[in-house]
Amino acid sequence: MGLAAFPFAFYLLPRIRDRGYMVSKPLGILLIGYSSWILSRLHILPSVRVSILALLLVLAGLSGRYVWRHRREFIDFIVRERYAIIAGEIIFLVFFVGWMAYRAYDPGINHTEQPMDLGLLNASINSSFGSPDDPWLSGESVSYYYFGYWMMGAISELTGVAAQIAYNLSLALISAMAAMAAFGLTYNIVRSEATRLRYAVIAGIAAVVLLGVAANLESVLELLMANGMGSMAFWEWLEIKGLDGADPSRADGWVSQEFWWWFRATRVINSFDAAGQELDFTIQEFPFFSFMLGDLHPHVMSIPFLILFMHFVWNWLRSPAVGWKGLGLQGYTFLVVMGLALGGLAFINLWDLPTFAVLFLAVASMRTYGLHGGGLWSQIKGVIPVGAMVIGLAVVFFIPYYNNVSGSVSGLDPVVAATTRPVHIFIVWGLFLVAVVPLILATFWQTPARKGWPRTALVSLFIGFLPYLAWAYLHLQTGGTTGGLWRRFFEVLPLALLISGTIYAALWVVKEHGPCGRAFALVLSALALMLIMGPELLLVNDFFDLPLDRMNTVFKLYYQAWVLLAVASAFAIYYWGSVTRVLCGWKLGLSTVWAGAFVVLLVGSLYYAPSAAASKGDIFAGAGLFTSDSLVDWGDATLDGLAYVERSRRAEYEAIRFVNENLDSDDAIVEAVGEWADWGLISRSTGVPTVFNWPGHEIQWRGSPDKFDGRERDVELIYQSGSAQEAKILLEKYVVDYVYVGHREREKYGTEGLAKFPTFMETVFSQDDVVIYRLAR
Repeated sequence: MGLAAFPFAFYLLPRIRDRGYMVSKPLGILLIGYSSWILSRLHILPSVRVSILALLLVLAGLSGRYVWRHRREFIDFIVRERYAIIAGEIIFLVFFVGWMAYRAYDPGINHTEQPMDLGLLNASINSSFGSPDDPWLSGESVSYYYFGYWMMGAISELTGVAAQIAYNLSLALISAMAAMAAFGLTYNIVRSEATRLRYAVIAGIAAVVLLGVAANLESVLELLMANGMGSMAFWEWLEIKGLDGADPSRADGWVSQEFWWWFRATRVINSFDAAGQELDFTIQEFPFFSFMLGDLHPHVMSIPFLILFMHFVWNWLRSPAVGWKGLGLQGYTFLVVMGLALGGLAFINLWDLPTFAVLFLAVASMRTYGLHGGGLWSQIKGVIPVGAMVIGLAVVFFIPYYNNVSGSVSGLDPVVAATTRPVHIFIVWGLFLVAVVPLILATFWQTPARKGWPRTALVSLFIGFLPYLAWAYLHLQTGGTTGGLWRRFFEVLPLALLISGTIYAALWVVKEHGPCGRAFALVLSALALMLIMGPELLLVNDFFDLPLDRMNTVFKLYYQAWVLLAVASAFAIYYWGSVTRVLCGWKLGLSTVWAGAFVVLLVGSLYYAPSAAASKGDIFAGAGLFTSDSLVDWGDATLDGLAYVERSRRAEYEAIRFVNENLDSDDAIVEAVGEWADWGLISRSTGVPTVFNWPGHEIQWRGSPDKFDGRERDVELIYQSGSAQEAKILLEKYVVDYVYVGHREREKYGTEGLAKFPTFMETVFSQDDVVIYRLAR
């Protein structure tokens, strides 16, 4: 797919040094995935293996024709960029093979929300016409952003790989594409300023490390606590749940022995009242944690596609065109595909749409400012037409999805109960702040007070303080006092000033030096800092209440900020290396101190990866943390995410195989209702929908219980009722022909009502304590 898509990227991205080679894989997956989805959704072409292969061949054929007609350009490009291409492919292979090996050692799809992810992947694979059946709500389509599962499912169908194996391979593929894309973007922006190849390659590798290997600094605290360091007063002041004092019994050399200690790195931010009651519960995931944990979630699958879109934005910044002027066929095609890429982000992870739409609008505005100044009419002509086209197409391309999705989001609310303490901000963001803040300050220091600077400064201050102004308005509208305005103002003042200074510096750079890498890095930094400050003021009002009210807001926005800052920080490393040779005196001393601080924090952040991976996979001990998923040695390594079921409950594994082999895509099955790891096993492992399961997640996805009111009680009656007629009526109500009976059903509903099933149903599968009945027709 990457090779087939590269000529298309080559045509679309002429202003990028690598011509889009490093993101050709996610671009190819996006093009094939969207084509299969929209054609099947419109009932033009079913999404099956033959049709997906045909779409790939069409793309390859068109690309091959373009390559042949421009073969001299391609040969010159490959000769010129061969070292970067080789480096990018090596990075891809290292991450793909590395994570594939790790998943083979820790393959079980059996904890956190992995079962949900497998169910949605299976549902996408099973769907031939674009709207997957909800595996836990038979008769209804999925009400969630499922495009990531659809694209990974298309690859699974194309290659003939079973879903439980494709699940683990998808995690490896996503991490590898993200690493290669981050390398490519950083390489491209550095090459816009650096003539030496090695500077760009080193900066690209730094971006890969910061994005896919580095962690926040919480793991350093874990090491200190486990080795008996730090006073009780220190740990009480730190106030991180679970880090409650030195405990040498937890340590064994360099790795803590506490169960799942590494999970705490994503739960740093806490607030408690005087009685110890938790006021705030947030999530601060980062990519390495996500890949290691193994949840195939939308925010994880979106990473390479986020960076793909950032390549498009970078190309637009470098384009000489402003607004519609001078676009031509290539320019219009570029904007169309850019709209597709932005809409794809929304369909993969809806949270990404506003953030990266803002990124594009900000870069378009900055580009216009660099060419024509900051006049209102220039901004209108340069930003509104292209912005409306790209964002409009992002909606139009995916209208069938938007028409069918529902959710629990109801708007923005002001943050009232709790905010993030500075020490927690430093633990999560210290590494990146130490990298980008010197770049921001150094650039700001260079800006002279030239004509028009007051207007630029006012615009920068307005943007930097805009989240605070929005908070102040909502705060007063909801009955807040004016006294609270000043307290919150001083709390966010440092970040707001830093954001304002970053915007001012970026505008100055693009005006003086054109659309260079430093300007782009500053825009990425400004947006990332805005994402960090935003949850201190505003939260997305969703299904959750205190203390979880801003959990998802922090979670999703911080994740986006991590991706943005990984690239910006890598550029900052290059910039430091490029200017340090001409520094002397106090400037050189200050630069050296900065470099030393960054290296110390980097080493601390890199401790997490080997220690957490070793702990979760129990790599050196040779056994898994889950007894049902234990792997004695590498001879037992597997990519089968359901191998743990085969080892622990062979009858259930065989039942899954039976359902996969014998039930049609429009069949449904009844199984016991519950939440989390042990429930919905058959439906999630096969994609064959059940009447109802995982009720907590269903209400999150749909915003109300209207679609499933009464279903849980009906499932209970199907199993517990002594009346065969009553059970049959309920089965017919939900158009269900199959009933599954295993240990969960017996434990939850008892055995008294099970005797009725053989009286009106036929047994189609029976092994040990597992039976599957089919309604006799």
